Amino acid sequence: MSRALAKLRLLFNDPLFVRTSHGMEPTTRAISLLQPLQGTLEQLNRLLISENFSPLLCQRTFKIHMSSYSSQAHISNLAKLFYQQAPNAQLEIIDIKGKSLQQQSSQVIDLALSSQMTYVPDYFHQLYLGEEEMLCFMRADHPLAHQDLTLDRFLDYPHVVVSLGGGPSMPIENQLHAIGKSRKVGFRSPHYLNALEIISSTQMLFNTSPIVPLRFQKQFKLIGKKLPFDIPPSRYYLNWPPTIHKDPAHIWLRNLCSTVIRNNMTLSKP
Repeated sequence: MSRALAKLRLLFNDPLFVRTSHGMEPTTRAISLLQPLQGTLEQLNRLLISENFSPLLCQRTFKIHMSSYSSQAHISNLAKLFYQQAPNAQLEIIDIKGKSLQQQSSQVIDLALSSQMTYVPDYFHQLYLGEEEMLCFMRADHPLAHQDLTLDRFLDYPHVVVSLGGGPSMPIENQLHAIGKSRKVGFRSPHYLNALEIISSTQMLFNTSPIVPLRFQKQFKLIGKKLPFDIPPSRYYLNWPPTIHKDPAHIWLRNLCSTVIRNNMTLSKP
């Protein structure tokens, strides 16, 4: 204490406290410092103590990176719950690419919904959400609609591919390559609904997780079949940078997103 007082005396060029018959008493200079120091200490205390986050009062813009498929699968349910709880906040959905999370500053990423098809920086936090089995979708009056989907029949028809661009190899290509086979790709697009439109009007096949095709099944007159070979399921994760890991607003956002997405994945299972 005496060492700290000595430094303050030197800093303010004043003894600050002097010994009297009543003990140590503050000098006029020390008394004049009391009010401004109290204000400074209160401001510092507010910085050290986390404010309680209220979604109702939040006016922040949250940036969520996700693929075209994930946006179609989850954004309507997510936005409904988001704006019920935080009517003054904003959501911005950013299209995710295979390597986009590695190429952008973490300052523009609040959350990223990814599968194993996406490169995620090693230092990001990650929350596993669940997995979906991939199915083969086609138009309801497709020549294969009422036949068993064998490997030869699967390979007889061209396929639609929705590509993230710059991501890891497609699981189907890896699986076919392992057994010395390959498929014909007739159409590529980064837009998921394009794929559903194409297979509804052609004889192409589309291999994908089921949430979105089942949602548009009646509109596009589609059916789904089990693939004729084993393939690992699509695994989904929420990812976020460490800079916002303890942010109360971000904790609210990721809890909301994980609840909605897990619920959607559960409802899509047969």
